[in-house]
Amino acid sequence: MKKRLAFKCWNTKCKRTYTLFRELTNEQVIIVACPYCNAEAKVDLKPYRKKNVLRGKNAAGQSLGDELQLPDVLPTQQPE
Repeated sequence: MKKRLAFKCWNTKCKRTYTLFRELTNEQVIIVACPYCNAEAKVDLKPYRKKNVLRGKNAAGQSLGDELQLPDVLPTQQPE
């Protein structure tokens, strides 16, 4: 699924917010580059992943899969 996402640059000299059209997959980390300062950044999606589980007598803990609950602006980090 492709979606336009907003990112906050980690670079202390930039710190600008920018948007990119990215495909969201099951990857836990995505790599982006700030269009203003060209700093490469990583975005960890793991904290925003929510597991959907069916509850009830006949559900037996069946999972509906993961769902991303993303903030309006995703923070970025300097890659290692």
